[in-house]
Amino acid sequence: MISDTKIITKIGNGGVSGKPLKKRSTEVIKYLHQKSNNSFPIIGVGGIHSAEDALEKINAGASLIQLYTGFIYEGPALIKKINKLLLK
Repeated sequence: MISDTKIITKIGNGGVSGKPLKKRSTEVIKYLHQKSNNSFPIIGVGGIHSAEDALEKINAGASLIQLYTGFIYEGPALIKKINKLLLK
């Protein structure tokens, strides 16, 4: 995990998840991708609620994506939508 846990704990129990993480997590993915020279896989996570969100993480440098909150709210159809967009 790449984050400052002190900042997250100020928010309260449970921290932050879902859409509030989208922009910052994409920035961190892009930064890691630029600095790592592809020396390790990056798992894109945070604020993925649509196929376009998943593609944004991949375009930023993620090798894989992880769904949680988006999967809860959007359901299993989200996976199909992501796969369909990635196959285009």
